[in-house]
Amino acid sequence: MRAVVEGYRASGIFKRWSVDWIAPHVEGSLSLRLRTAASGYFTLLKRLFGGQVALVHIHAAMRGSFWRKSVFAVTACMFRVPVIFHMHGSETDKFINAQPEILRRLIATILRRVSCVVVLSSSWKTYIEGVSPSARVVILPNYVPMPNVAVKPAHADGAPVTFLFLGAIGTRKGVYPMLEAFAKAKRMSSVPMTLRIGGSGELEKAKQAAISLGIADSVEFLGWVVGDAKLKLLEEADVYVLPSFHEGLPVSILEAMSYGVPVLSTRVGGIPELVREGLDGYLVEAGKVDDLADRMARLAADAALRRAMGASGRERVQANYSEAMVVPALEALYTELTTQRRAK
Repeated sequence: MRAVVEGYRASGIFKRWSVDWIAPHVEGSLSLRLRTAASGYFTLLKRLFGGQVALVHIHAAMRGSFWRKSVFAVTACMFRVPVIFHMHGSETDKFINAQPEILRRLIATILRRVSCVVVLSSSWKTYIEGVSPSARVVILPNYVPMPNVAVKPAHADGAPVTFLFLGAIGTRKGVYPMLEAFAKAKRMSSVPMTLRIGGSGELEKAKQAAISLGIADSVEFLGWVVGDAKLKLLEEADVYVLPSFHEGLPVSILEAMSYGVPVLSTRVGGIPELVREGLDGYLVEAGKVDDLADRMARLAADAALRRAMGASGRERVQANYSEAMVVPALEALYTELTTQRRAK
């Protein structure tokens, strides 16, 4: 979510619209988190009382993030300021479905009260409309800058085919089925392969799993990677793997596709609307180790297929998920809502 907001800032929209970013959450002790949330809330409240706010754009995930941001949303609504409630949570459905009936009704009311709810894909739009039928729901996908790479370089003969995973190491992202599938794919194919895993989380548990599966010598654990180091990994990757159980619209997949890297992922969240099966990569059901292994082996064995899928994915991101496509749509929404307020 933070990466999305940082992307908007980099696009210049903060300057063009005089946007002030209030971050009501930090990692740390409970007292620090409470102080940060209170400080952010009173900053907003002061500006609302001063008539300094034309629009509030809220970015929310699930659980604590949803409730914390809902306080900001309801407060802005009380001042009759337009509110965009931008939902990023990959497990929002799981979070809402687990709430007691009274809280589900409260959630529906909050989503109905704001000016519009922004979601990342049509599947999430359908879900939110089911939760709050009267809410106005707008699809605005995540986007990534397009790197200056025209065609993925040819894979060097004899070099291992590199599979890349970037994300939190744990169950939700499907890391353990991925390790099992990679071990099976290596047994199925004579093509040399390596799996690079960038991320933090259950690092030691994942390393032990790799040792138990006999693939420790073919798996690199890189820790959390950002900036130029991450871009270098994308440049060198042959296949991007994200076998998650829950997702919204992963920026990491968009980044991989923008670099011309074919994607192997799962049919969850907005991923099936992004990755076209057989064109930009392969999709399997979450947790299906045999299917994941089969697609790994196919992609490892066919360099021409990888290049075709990578080129197709890059064209798709350029046409639908680039800054040039998404940022103007957000600015159009800003213009609509602020103009409507002035007209009242």
